[in-house]
Amino acid sequence: MENNNLVTLRQKAKLLPSTPGVYFMRDSFGRIIYIGKAKSLRNRVAQYFTKQKHREPKVEEMIQRIADFDYRVLDTELEALLEECRLIKELKPFYNRQMKNDQKYVYLKIPHEKYPKLEIVQQKEEDGAVYYGPFKSRHQVERAVEYCKDLFKLRKCSVPGLPKSREGCFYKQLGTCFGVCTGKVSPEEYQVYVQALCQVIEGKDKREIKKLQSRLEQAVSELKFEEAARYREYLQGVTYVQERQKFLSSSRRIRSFLVIESFESLPEDMSKVKVFLISGNKLLLSKIINLPEHIHSGEKPQSQAPLTKELETFLVGVQERLTCIFAESRGSFRSISQQEVDEAQIVYSFLRRKNMLHYFFISQKALKQKSFVEDYKTVLLKILSEWQMKESKI
Repeated sequence: MENNNLVTLRQKAKLLPSTPGVYFMRDSFGRIIYIGKAKSLRNRVAQYFTKQKHREPKVEEMIQRIADFDYRVLDTELEALLEECRLIKELKPFYNRQMKNDQKYVYLKIPHEKYPKLEIVQQKEEDGAVYYGPFKSRHQVERAVEYCKDLFKLRKCSVPGLPKSREGCFYKQLGTCFGVCTGKVSPEEYQVYVQALCQVIEGKDKREIKKLQSRLEQAVSELKFEEAARYREYLQGVTYVQERQKFLSSSRRIRSFLVIESFESLPEDMSKVKVFLISGNKLLLSKIINLPEHIHSGEKPQSQAPLTKELETFLVGVQERLTCIFAESRGSFRSISQQEVDEAQIVYSFLRRKNMLHYFFISQKALKQKSFVEDYKTVLLKILSEWQMKESKI
Protein backbone atom coordinates (compact mmCIF):
# COMPACT_ATOMS: atom_id res chain seq x y z
CA MET A 1 0.00 0.00 0.00
CA GLU A 2 1.31 3.43 -0.94
CA ASN A 3 2.53 5.79 1.76
CA ASN A 4 -0.12 8.46 2.45
CA ASN A 5 2.56 11.09 2.74
CA LEU A 6 3.82 10.33 -0.77
CA VAL A 7 0.29 10.84 -2.12
CA THR A 8 0.11 14.21 -0.36
CA LEU A 9 3.53 15.23 -1.69
CA ARG A 10 2.57 14.17 -5.22
CA GLN A 11 -0.53 16.37 -5.06
CA LYS A 12 1.55 19.26 -3.75
CA ALA A 13 4.07 18.81 -6.57
CA LYS A 14 1.29 19.16 -9.16
CA LEU A 15 0.67 22.69 -7.88
CA LEU A 16 4.25 23.84 -8.47
CA PRO A 17 4.97 26.34 -11.24
CA SER A 18 6.43 25.06 -14.53
CA THR A 19 9.39 27.40 -14.25
CA PRO A 20 13.09 26.97 -13.47
CA GLY A 21 14.16 26.90 -9.86
CA VAL A 22 15.75 24.96 -7.02
CA TYR A 23 13.92 22.63 -4.63
CA PHE A 24 14.66 21.52 -1.07
CA MET A 25 13.71 18.08 0.24
CA ARG A 26 13.18 18.02 4.03
CA ASP A 27 12.93 15.16 6.53
CA SER A 28 10.48 14.87 9.44
CA PHE A 29 12.70 17.17 11.53
CA GLY A 30 12.57 19.91 8.88
CA ARG A 31 16.22 19.38 7.92
CA ILE A 32 17.20 19.84 4.27
CA ILE A 33 18.44 16.44 3.09
CA TYR A 34 18.69 17.15 -0.64
CA ILE A 35 18.85 20.14 -2.99
CA GLY A 36 18.21 19.94 -6.72
CA LYS A 37 17.62 22.23 -9.68
CA ALA A 38 14.94 22.01 -12.32
CA LYS A 39 14.07 23.40 -15.72
CA SER A 40 10.44 22.83 -14.71
CA LEU A 41 9.87 22.58 -10.96
CA ARG A 42 6.50 20.87 -11.40
CA ASN A 43 7.80 18.11 -13.68
CA ARG A 44 11.04 17.46 -11.82
CA VAL A 45 9.69 17.34 -8.26
CA ALA A 46 6.68 15.23 -9.29
CA GLN A 47 9.07 12.54 -10.61
CA TYR A 48 10.20 11.75 -7.06
CA PHE A 49 6.69 10.82 -6.00
CA THR A 50 5.77 8.79 -9.10
CA LYS A 51 6.48 5.05 -9.17
CA GLN A 52 9.52 4.12 -11.26
CA LYS A 53 11.07 0.69 -11.84
CA HIS A 54 14.77 1.46 -12.06
CA ARG A 55 15.67 3.92 -9.34
CA GLU A 56 19.03 4.00 -7.60
CA PRO A 57 18.74 2.50 -4.07
CA LYS A 58 19.97 5.72 -2.41
CA VAL A 59 17.39 7.78 -4.30
CA GLU A 60 14.66 5.39 -3.15
CA GLU A 61 15.98 5.59 0.41
CA MET A 62 15.94 9.39 0.26
CA ILE A 63 12.35 9.49 -1.05
CA GLN A 64 11.18 7.43 1.92
CA ARG A 65 12.67 10.06 4.24
CA ILE A 66 11.06 13.08 2.54
CA ALA A 67 8.41 14.61 4.78
CA ASP A 68 7.99 17.88 2.88
CA PHE A 69 9.63 20.11 0.30
CA ASP A 70 9.83 23.75 -0.64
CA TYR A 71 11.27 25.61 -3.58
CA ARG A 72 12.64 28.84 -4.97
CA VAL A 73 11.64 30.14 -8.42
CA LEU A 74 14.40 31.52 -10.67
CA ASP A 75 14.36 33.11 -14.09
CA THR A 76 16.46 30.66 -16.13
CA GLU A 77 17.87 27.15 -15.95
CA LEU A 78 21.44 28.46 -15.77
CA GLU A 79 20.53 30.60 -12.78
CA ALA A 80 18.97 27.53 -11.13
CA LEU A 81 22.15 25.52 -11.77
CA LEU A 82 24.39 28.20 -10.25
CA GLU A 83 22.12 28.56 -7.23
CA GLU A 84 22.06 24.79 -6.74
CA CYS A 85 25.89 24.67 -6.72
CA ARG A 86 26.07 27.56 -4.25
CA LEU A 87 23.49 26.11 -1.85
CA ILE A 88 24.95 22.59 -1.88
CA LYS A 89 28.36 24.03 -1.02
CA GLU A 90 26.86 26.16 1.77
CA LEU A 91 24.39 23.68 3.31
CA LYS A 92 26.01 20.31 2.46
CA PRO A 93 22.78 18.23 2.48
CA PHE A 94 23.25 14.59 3.46
CA TYR A 95 22.04 12.97 0.22
CA ASN A 96 23.88 15.37 -2.05
CA ARG A 97 27.09 14.27 -0.31
CA GLN A 98 26.13 10.59 -0.42
CA MET A 99 25.37 10.63 -4.14
CA LYS A 100 28.56 12.54 -4.92
CA ASN A 101 30.59 9.95 -3.00
CA ASP A 102 29.11 7.24 -5.24
CA GLN A 103 30.72 8.82 -8.31
CA LYS A 104 33.78 6.79 -9.27
CA TYR A 105 36.60 8.87 -10.70
CA VAL A 106 39.78 7.51 -12.24
CA TYR A 107 43.17 9.04 -12.99
CA LEU A 108 45.86 8.34 -15.55
CA LYS A 109 49.20 7.82 -13.84
CA ILE A 110 52.74 7.84 -15.20
CA PRO A 111 54.97 6.66 -12.31
CA HIS A 112 58.27 8.35 -11.51
CA GLU A 113 60.39 5.47 -12.83
CA LYS A 114 63.03 4.83 -15.49
CA TYR A 115 60.57 2.83 -17.57
CA PRO A 116 57.07 3.86 -16.44
CA LYS A 117 53.85 2.22 -17.53
CA LEU A 118 50.68 4.15 -18.29
CA GLU A 119 48.26 3.14 -15.53
CA ILE A 120 44.64 3.74 -14.54
CA VAL A 121 44.24 4.34 -10.79
CA GLN A 122 41.42 5.50 -8.50
CA GLN A 123 43.45 7.59 -6.08
CA LYS A 124 45.91 10.42 -6.61
CA GLU A 125 48.89 10.22 -4.29
CA GLU A 126 51.91 12.38 -3.45
CA ASP A 127 54.45 9.98 -4.91
CA GLY A 128 56.21 12.04 -7.56
CA ALA A 129 54.19 10.51 -10.40
CA VAL A 130 52.51 12.52 -13.17
CA TYR A 131 48.70 12.35 -12.88
CA TYR A 132 45.98 13.32 -15.33
CA GLY A 133 42.30 13.62 -14.48
CA PRO A 134 40.06 12.96 -12.66
CA PHE A 135 37.93 11.34 -15.36
CA LYS A 136 34.35 10.16 -14.91
CA SER A 137 34.18 7.65 -17.76
CA ARG A 138 36.47 4.71 -17.04
CA HIS A 139 35.38 3.08 -20.29
CA GLN A 140 36.59 6.02 -22.39
CA VAL A 141 39.86 6.20 -20.45
CA GLU A 142 40.46 2.47 -20.97
CA ARG A 143 40.01 2.88 -24.73
CA ALA A 144 42.45 5.78 -24.77
CA VAL A 145 45.02 3.84 -22.73
CA GLU A 146 44.70 0.78 -24.95
CA TYR A 147 45.45 2.87 -28.02
CA CYS A 148 48.27 4.91 -26.44
CA LYS A 149 50.05 1.83 -25.08
CA ASP A 150 50.20 0.32 -28.55
CA LEU A 151 50.96 3.61 -30.29
CA PHE A 152 53.93 4.51 -28.09
CA LYS A 153 54.89 0.87 -27.40
CA LEU A 154 55.20 1.51 -23.68
CA ARG A 155 56.33 -1.41 -21.58
CA LYS A 156 53.89 -4.09 -20.56
CA CYS A 157 56.47 -6.23 -18.72
CA SER A 158 56.25 -6.39 -14.94
CA VAL A 159 60.04 -6.10 -14.48
CA PRO A 160 61.71 -3.54 -16.76
CA GLY A 161 65.35 -3.46 -17.73
CA LEU A 162 66.11 -7.13 -17.00
CA PRO A 163 66.91 -9.15 -20.12
CA LYS A 164 64.50 -12.04 -20.55
CA SER A 165 65.52 -13.20 -24.00
CA ARG A 166 67.07 -11.88 -27.15
CA GLU A 167 63.64 -11.59 -28.75
CA GLY A 168 62.06 -9.94 -25.73
CA CYS A 169 58.65 -10.59 -24.22
CA PHE A 170 55.49 -11.69 -26.00
CA TYR A 171 54.36 -8.08 -26.53
CA LYS A 172 57.74 -7.15 -28.03
CA GLN A 173 57.37 -9.97 -30.52
CA LEU A 174 53.88 -8.72 -31.38
CA GLY A 175 55.32 -5.27 -32.03
CA THR A 176 53.19 -3.56 -29.37
CA CYS A 177 55.98 -3.07 -26.78
CA PHE A 178 59.27 -1.19 -26.97
CA GLY A 179 61.10 -4.19 -25.52
CA VAL A 180 62.74 -2.74 -22.44
CA CYS A 181 62.91 -6.31 -21.17
CA THR A 182 65.72 -6.96 -23.68
CA GLY A 183 67.95 -4.55 -21.76
CA LYS A 184 68.78 -2.69 -24.98
CA VAL A 185 66.59 0.38 -24.41
CA SER A 186 68.07 3.29 -22.44
CA PRO A 187 65.92 5.32 -20.01
CA GLU A 188 66.63 8.46 -22.10
CA GLU A 189 65.38 6.76 -25.25
CA TYR A 190 62.26 5.54 -23.47
CA GLN A 191 61.53 9.00 -22.01
CA VAL A 192 61.22 10.45 -25.53
CA TYR A 193 58.17 8.25 -26.02
CA VAL A 194 56.80 9.11 -22.58
CA GLN A 195 57.01 12.83 -23.38
CA ALA A 196 55.26 12.26 -26.70
CA LEU A 197 52.51 10.42 -24.80
CA CYS A 198 52.11 13.40 -22.45
CA GLN A 199 51.73 15.71 -25.45
CA VAL A 200 48.82 13.60 -26.73
CA ILE A 201 47.06 13.36 -23.34
CA GLU A 202 47.36 17.12 -22.81
CA GLY A 203 45.92 17.79 -26.28
CA LYS A 204 49.07 19.55 -27.47
CA ASP A 205 49.57 16.99 -30.26
CA LYS A 206 46.45 16.67 -32.41
CA ARG A 207 48.06 14.53 -35.11
CA GLU A 208 46.92 11.26 -33.58
CA ILE A 209 43.30 12.39 -33.64
CA LYS A 210 43.62 13.13 -37.37
CA LYS A 211 45.32 9.77 -37.99
CA LEU A 212 42.55 7.91 -36.15
CA GLN A 213 39.88 9.80 -38.07
CA SER A 214 41.60 8.92 -41.34
CA ARG A 215 41.92 5.23 -40.40
CA LEU A 216 38.27 5.13 -39.37
CA GLU A 217 37.12 6.63 -42.67
CA GLN A 218 39.33 4.24 -44.65
CA ALA A 219 38.03 1.21 -42.75
CA VAL A 220 34.44 2.29 -43.41
CA SER A 221 35.11 2.84 -47.12
CA GLU A 222 36.64 -0.66 -47.32
CA LEU A 223 33.63 -2.13 -45.45
CA LYS A 224 35.87 -3.32 -42.60
CA PHE A 225 33.24 -2.59 -39.98
CA GLU A 226 34.85 -4.37 -37.01
CA GLU A 227 38.08 -2.47 -37.61
CA ALA A 228 36.10 0.76 -38.02
CA ALA A 229 34.29 0.13 -34.72
CA ARG A 230 37.63 -0.33 -32.95
CA TYR A 231 39.03 2.91 -34.41
CA ARG A 232 35.82 4.72 -33.46
CA GLU A 233 36.22 3.62 -29.83
CA TYR A 234 39.88 4.66 -29.83
CA LEU A 235 38.95 8.04 -31.33
CA GLN A 236 36.21 8.63 -28.77
CA GLY A 237 38.52 7.63 -25.92
CA VAL A 238 41.45 9.82 -26.94
CA THR A 239 39.15 12.78 -27.72
CA TYR A 240 37.45 12.41 -24.33
CA VAL A 241 40.75 12.36 -22.44
CA GLN A 242 42.13 15.36 -24.36
CA GLU A 243 39.01 17.50 -23.95
CA ARG A 244 38.59 16.62 -20.28
CA GLN A 245 42.26 17.29 -19.52
CA LYS A 246 42.19 20.57 -21.41
CA PHE A 247 39.13 21.62 -19.44
CA LEU A 248 40.67 20.60 -16.12
CA SER A 249 43.84 22.54 -16.87
CA SER A 250 41.88 25.70 -17.68
CA SER A 251 39.31 25.33 -14.89
CA ARG A 252 42.02 25.31 -12.24
CA ARG A 253 42.35 28.98 -13.05
CA ILE A 254 39.84 31.76 -12.69
CA ARG A 255 38.05 32.23 -16.01
CA SER A 256 35.38 34.83 -16.60
CA PHE A 257 32.63 34.59 -19.15
CA LEU A 258 29.60 36.53 -20.28
CA VAL A 259 26.37 34.56 -20.79
CA ILE A 260 23.08 35.50 -22.43
CA GLU A 261 20.10 33.15 -21.96
CA SER A 262 16.44 33.20 -22.95
CA PHE A 263 13.71 32.73 -20.34
CA GLU A 264 12.63 29.09 -19.90
CA SER A 265 9.13 30.18 -18.92
CA LEU A 266 8.78 32.07 -22.21
CA PRO A 267 10.27 29.74 -24.86
CA GLU A 268 8.21 31.25 -27.67
CA ASP A 269 8.43 34.82 -26.40
CA MET A 270 11.57 36.85 -27.06
CA SER A 271 10.36 39.82 -24.99
CA LYS A 272 13.20 39.50 -22.51
CA VAL A 273 16.46 37.67 -21.84
CA LYS A 274 18.90 37.51 -18.96
CA VAL A 275 22.61 38.28 -19.07
CA PHE A 276 25.16 37.00 -16.57
CA LEU A 277 28.77 37.58 -15.61
CA ILE A 278 30.36 34.44 -14.16
CA SER A 279 33.92 34.41 -12.82
CA GLY A 280 35.44 31.13 -11.78
CA ASN A 281 32.33 29.33 -10.55
CA LYS A 282 30.56 32.34 -9.07
CA LEU A 283 27.76 34.49 -10.39
CA LEU A 284 28.95 38.10 -10.09
CA LEU A 285 26.33 40.04 -12.03
CA SER A 286 22.99 39.36 -13.68
CA LYS A 287 20.40 41.53 -15.34
CA ILE A 288 17.04 41.06 -17.07
CA ILE A 289 17.04 42.81 -20.44
CA ASN A 290 13.70 43.81 -22.00
CA LEU A 291 13.65 43.56 -25.78
CA PRO A 292 11.85 45.66 -28.40
CA GLU A 293 9.64 43.96 -30.97
CA HIS A 294 12.34 44.14 -33.63
CA ILE A 295 16.08 44.13 -32.98
CA HIS A 296 18.57 45.46 -35.52
CA SER A 297 22.22 44.54 -35.21
CA GLY A 298 23.24 47.18 -37.76
CA GLU A 299 21.07 50.31 -37.76
CA LYS A 300 19.82 51.36 -34.36
CA PRO A 301 16.30 52.85 -34.58
CA GLN A 302 14.86 54.96 -31.80
CA SER A 303 12.82 52.02 -30.45
CA GLN A 304 16.07 50.18 -29.78
CA ALA A 305 17.59 52.94 -27.65
CA PRO A 306 16.44 51.49 -24.25
CA LEU A 307 17.91 48.06 -25.15
CA THR A 308 21.21 49.61 -26.22
CA LYS A 309 21.36 51.61 -23.00
CA GLU A 310 20.64 48.54 -20.83
CA LEU A 311 23.36 46.51 -22.54
CA GLU A 312 25.86 49.36 -22.21
CA THR A 313 25.10 49.76 -18.49
CA PHE A 314 25.55 46.03 -17.87
CA LEU A 315 28.80 45.85 -19.87
CA VAL A 316 30.25 48.84 -18.04
CA GLY A 317 29.52 46.97 -14.80
CA VAL A 318 31.21 43.86 -16.23
CA GLN A 319 34.30 45.84 -17.17
CA GLU A 320 34.54 47.52 -13.76
CA ARG A 321 34.03 44.29 -11.81
CA LEU A 322 36.54 42.24 -13.79
CA THR A 323 39.10 45.03 -13.80
CA CYS A 324 39.01 44.95 -9.99
CA ILE A 325 39.38 41.15 -9.94
CA PHE A 326 42.38 41.23 -12.29
CA ALA A 327 43.93 44.08 -10.32
CA GLU A 328 43.60 42.15 -7.05
CA SER A 329 45.20 39.06 -8.57
CA ARG A 330 47.70 41.14 -10.59
CA GLY A 331 46.81 39.08 -13.62
CA SER A 332 47.78 35.80 -11.95
CA PHE A 333 45.50 32.82 -11.49
CA ARG A 334 44.67 31.16 -8.19
CA SER A 335 44.36 27.38 -7.92
CA ILE A 336 40.90 26.12 -7.11
CA SER A 337 39.78 23.00 -5.28
CA GLN A 338 38.59 19.75 -6.83
CA GLN A 339 35.04 20.61 -5.74
CA GLU A 340 35.25 23.89 -7.64
CA VAL A 341 36.66 22.04 -10.66
CA ASP A 342 33.65 19.69 -10.57
CA GLU A 343 31.27 22.64 -10.30
CA ALA A 344 33.03 24.42 -13.16
CA GLN A 345 32.67 21.33 -15.34
CA ILE A 346 28.95 21.10 -14.55
CA VAL A 347 28.45 24.74 -15.52
CA TYR A 348 30.67 24.52 -18.60
CA SER A 349 28.96 21.32 -19.83
CA PHE A 350 25.60 23.01 -19.41
CA LEU A 351 26.71 26.05 -21.42
CA ARG A 352 27.93 23.89 -24.30
CA ARG A 353 24.71 21.90 -24.72
CA LYS A 354 22.03 24.50 -23.96
CA ASN A 355 19.95 25.96 -26.80
CA MET A 356 19.08 29.67 -26.85
CA LEU A 357 22.19 30.45 -24.85
CA HIS A 358 25.50 32.01 -25.84
CA TYR A 359 28.64 32.52 -23.80
CA PHE A 360 31.97 34.30 -24.32
CA PHE A 361 35.19 34.00 -22.35
CA ILE A 362 36.56 37.41 -21.43
CA SER A 363 40.33 37.76 -21.42
CA GLN A 364 42.31 40.40 -19.60
CA LYS A 365 43.49 41.66 -23.00
CA ALA A 366 39.92 42.15 -24.24
CA LEU A 367 38.99 43.88 -21.00
CA LYS A 368 41.68 46.52 -21.54
CA GLN A 369 40.42 47.50 -24.98
CA LYS A 370 38.79 50.94 -25.15
CA SER A 371 36.15 49.43 -27.43
CA PHE A 372 35.27 46.62 -24.96
CA VAL A 373 31.71 47.84 -24.26
CA GLU A 374 30.96 48.70 -27.89
CA ASP A 375 32.42 45.42 -29.20
CA TYR A 376 30.46 43.17 -26.86
CA LYS A 377 27.29 45.23 -27.26
CA THR A 378 27.48 44.72 -31.04
CA VAL A 379 27.93 40.97 -30.60
CA LEU A 380 25.01 40.70 -28.17
CA LEU A 381 22.71 42.70 -30.46
CA LYS A 382 23.58 40.42 -33.36
CA ILE A 383 22.78 37.31 -31.29
CA LEU A 384 19.47 38.74 -30.09
CA SER A 385 18.53 39.71 -33.64
CA GLU A 386 19.28 36.17 -34.87
CA TRP A 387 17.27 34.62 -32.01
CA GLN A 388 14.32 36.84 -32.80
CA MET A 389 14.43 35.94 -36.49
CA LYS A 390 14.65 32.25 -35.63
CA GLU A 391 11.63 32.45 -33.32
CA SER A 392 9.57 34.35 -35.90
CA LYS A 393 10.01 31.46 -38.37
CA ILE A 394 8.70 28.81 -35.94
